[in-house]
Parts: sequence; structure tokens; C-alpha cells
Amino acid sequence: MGGINFVFTFLVFTTALKVLSIGYAAALLLSWFAGNILTYTLNFLWVFRPEAKLSFRGRFFKYLTAGSLSISLNLAGLTALVEIGGFDPFWSQVLIMPFVIVFNFTTAKFWSLRKDEAQR
Repeated sequence: MGGINFVFTFLVFTTALKVLSIGYAAALLLSWFAGNILTYTLNFLWVFRPEAKLSFRGRFFKYLTAGSLSISLNLAGLTALVEIGGFDPFWSQVLIMPFVIVFNFTTAKFWSLRKDEAQR
């Protein structure tokens, strides 16, 4: 699912940045929001299966909380590379994405989409 999310969010980010001429921070937030809905659904149904039916209750809040931390770290890194380092936003995001993917998978597996003890 990480690969699907990478392609999807990077397409949204690139389209917003290069085609729609949206600033890099807004493009990142747009791609984050779209990617969170996609990955929560895919991860819930096919990867972690914490419950029998898709639910947007407590687990979704935890997923968004982890995602909020992830996007905050991503935005801080992207801003530092662009504003302080003078690097291109596109290539800066390419550099950051592997770290974001690992962070997101880890928080989903061990916290937000972790099965309850009774289901293991």
C-alpha cells in the first residue's frame, strides 16, 4: 500500500505544484489529506484488517493523529530544504518521501490500525 500511496500522493503533489501552481506547502497538505483517506481505507481493508468492517471511528482519529505528526515533520523538512537550503520543492519531496513512508507504516502497524488483543 505504501507504493500506491507514494504514487497517488506524489501525483497529487506534483499536479498541484507544477500544473495548478499551488505553493509547495498547500500542495503537500492537499496530497496529505487525499492520501490519508486512500491509505486508511486500503490499509484497513487489505493490510492490517483490525476489524471485520471498515470503520471511521476511533481508529480513523488515531490514524489522522499519526498522519498529522507525519505531515508536520514532512512540512518542516520540506520547508527547511526549500527555504533554508534553497533546494527545489519537487526534489526535496522526493528525498523526504521514503522517511515518510516508513514512519506512516510503522505508526499504522503498531498503533492506529493494530488489532485488539482479543483478535490476535
